[in-house]
Amino acid sequence: EVEWLDRVRDDVENYRTILDWLIERERASDAADITWNLLFFWLIRARGTEALQWCQRILNLPDVSPRAQAKALVGGSVMWYTQGQVGNAREWLTRALSLGPDIDADVVAMAEILCGHVEQAGGNQEAARERFTRSMEMFRTLSSAWGIGNALMGMASVSLASRDIVSAERLLDEATTVLEQAGPWFLNLPLYIRANLAVQLGQADAAIVPHVDVSLYVMTPEFGAASQLEKIDMLDFADFVAIN
Repeated sequence: EVEWLDRVRDDVENYRTILDWLIERERASDAADITWNLLFFWLIRARGTEALQWCQRILNLPDVSPRAQAKALVGGSVMWYTQGQVGNAREWLTRALSLGPDIDADVVAMAEILCGHVEQAGGNQEAARERFTRSMEMFRTLSSAWGIGNALMGMASVSLASRDIVSAERLLDEATTVLEQAGPWFLNLPLYIRANLAVQLGQADAAIVPHVDVSLYVMTPEFGAASQLEKIDMLDFADFVAIN
């Protein structure tokens, strides 16, 4: 995964040159394919603004096929969403899903899962659950570990929002198992939901532990837990204890 990202980074100027060349010649389908295949690079390496610009340039070309439009619209909607522009993401997703049956299956699945996140951002938990469930079925058909795991995480976050702690824990465990097949970067995705889950269970210390390499508990008059019971509880989470 890291090796692939570094390889793309080293070749990114070549990709830019090729995309410019294709767009100048109005070869929207080829440009959309490249932009779509670089989606995770744009996302992981925080280059969403550049990715969005490529998507917009493709969409501005004449006679863009529905298949190419869908890739540019869904890829762009991912970037809109990560930038907090939920309204724009919803608009582009709606346009993409209205293009008919010629859209690639992985593009439709991505659109569905992102629609789930958009619905959840708007507080529509049941609509979000339906989208996540539908996308999980699509990703299972595609044998996409990342997609299945992400859909399960979405379902877990909906369960957490509705205080269904048992379902949230079960879905998170399923998501983590599946995401182990997708690569180490994707294993970071469930941590945020696990942290929220731990807080709701009154285990704030456990919420912090997954986000650090080594946990250090400092016991001094100024720092540390207020009671002896809390201090004993902290020993279960700390890798090292400093006593003053």
